[in-house]
Amino acid sequence: MEIGLEHDSPAIGGYRRYAAVLFADLTGFTQLVETVEPEIVYRVVRPLMDDLVAIARRHGGEIQQVLGDGFMCVYGLHDTRGDEAERAVRAGLALVAAGGTEFVRPSVHAGVEYGEIFVTPSWPPAGYGVWGRTVNLAQRLCGLAGPGELQIGPGAFARAGGPATAARPARSRLKGIVEPVVSHRVPAPTN
Repeated sequence: MEIGLEHDSPAIGGYRRYAAVLFADLTGFTQLVETVEPEIVYRVVRPLMDDLVAIARRHGGEIQQVLGDGFMCVYGLHDTRGDEAERAVRAGLALVAAGGTEFVRPSVHAGVEYGEIFVTPSWPPAGYGVWGRTVNLAQRLCGLAGPGELQIGPGAFARAGGPATAARPARSRLKGIVEPVVSHRVPAPTN
């Protein structure tokens, strides 16, 4: 759909760039919220989310938003080194490994995609907004991932290299997307 915007759109304060987007969510959050008091939810979720955000940042990601049981992170927002997809996949693998399988530490599932995004100013307190198909695919891939799994989109897989080699491809139907998407699933590590 052509809406008459140039790649740099100073009139609306945004610009396009290629980046990797990572979504991570806790598995079983709704069940946790439905079965225990909110203070217990906080004591379970807060330390894990703090760990997950730290992992994402250690891999060079910028957290765009944290929403209770999950967050969105962007790699390559301000610094483009050519390894954004690889860093996002490595972070995603570390995130799913950091989750647990017990009630006291929920497991994590995540999705990563790489492609063109549109970056804009955001509403406070977020520092920026990101828009586009890449963002949507990363979120849908996160929803597709099972407990302790990472789903890698086609753009991220093509650029990630080494950390994506354990991934198994599948044609996946994603909510709201007409054509199947070739996603690459990295299963939960076995002990």
